[in-house]
Amino acid sequence: MSCASQPANAQSGDEPIFTVTAQKNEDDQINIQHEKGISIIDIDSPRGIGSAQFNLESGRMPERMVLHLHLKGLEELRLISNGATIAASASSSNMFNVTDQKVIASGNEYFLTPIDPLWMKIEIISDQADKKIPLEEGYFEIRVPKEFIESAGNSFEIQWIDFYR
Repeated sequence: MSCASQPANAQSGDEPIFTVTAQKNEDDQINIQHEKGISIIDIDSPRGIGSAQFNLESGRMPERMVLHLHLKGLEELRLISNGATIAASASSSNMFNVTDQKVIASGNEYFLTPIDPLWMKIEIISDQADKKIPLEEGYFEIRVPKEFIESAGNSFEIQWIDFYR
């Protein structure tokens, strides 16, 4: 699957336009909206496993990016750029909890803490009173670290795996 992003309000030539190439699954739907300097990448992955390559075709990289992953669970999420890979895992038990995040760069690996600038804030957005795993309604919202965006250059990749695929 391949698609291009469109700005919600094309006000300036600085709005990012991405070419997106999804791999693994034809059923995956990826949409990007740009609002007030924030790019919202919405990924609906019915089979729960996939990846997508994002290439900036025109405009500037957004200052802020947020991912909306429509999955039942989050076994692993990876953000990959030329310089580093950030990987996050969450528990598959009823109560959602990010179990660990790490950076893999230049053959080295180290774990992150919530005060690290590369830490991804991950939460469940849902109208369900109890935001239990497996998630039946809603999505995982991931805030892409500013440092990752700044170091990505003009391209990056997102990989995801759902516990319940």
